[in-house]
Parts: sequence; C-alpha cells; structure tokens
Amino acid sequence: MESALASRKVIISAEEIIDTEEIRRNPGLTSIPYYAVDAVVEAPHGAYPGTCPGYYSSDSAAVMEIFQAIRSDTVGEYIEKWITPFETHAEMLHARVGVAKLLELRSQESIREGYHP
Repeated sequence: MESALASRKVIISAEEIIDTEEIRRNPGLTSIPYYAVDAVVEAPHGAYPGTCPGYYSSDSAAVMEIFQAIRSDTVGEYIEKWITPFETHAEMLHARVGVAKLLELRSQESIREGYHP
C-alpha cells in the first residue's frame, strides 16, 4: 500500500470488478484504499502467464519461455510473437493460449481467497 500512497497515479488491474456492497461486507480484504486509486481496469487473465490466487495458476511453460528468451537474448523475438501482433491482451490470449488452456489453469488453482464466498 505504501507504494500506492507514494505514487502520483494508481491504476489497478483487477481480475473482476465486484459489487461495492461486497467490499463493504469485507473491508479488511481491500489492500489499497479508494482515495489512493485513480482508475480500476477489469482485465480477466491479466496476470497470465503468472498466477492470480483464487482464480488460476501460472502457465509454467509460458513462464519458462520468458526466462529462456531473457537468458538467450531473444526477447525481441518473444515480443514479436506474444505482444506486437495484438491490439489487446484478450486478443493475445485467444490467439496464443486458447480457452481450453485458460480453463485448465483455472482448474489447477487451489487457493480460494479474497471475495469468493
């Protein structure tokens, strides 16, 4: 939270936007207060290929591909494959990852935390 309070602008990328009433029922689960936030963006699977606890596990193969690109100095090729061809993150997920893989990652997630009942 200190980083958010020290920032000039704070944009939160959230897996899902929840109802204000849910936040009021569980205020202790909010880690950045509203007055420190300039914008909130709903970005499903926004942490991909990383994990989003309570939603989906990481894609180990995709994470390793990033590390290999860094180690072998082929980051430019990685960017050309995974980033440059797409207008949006969702477009990349659809074209390069696919619904089946995203559902598989969701089924592997075992941590249930946050605002889930």
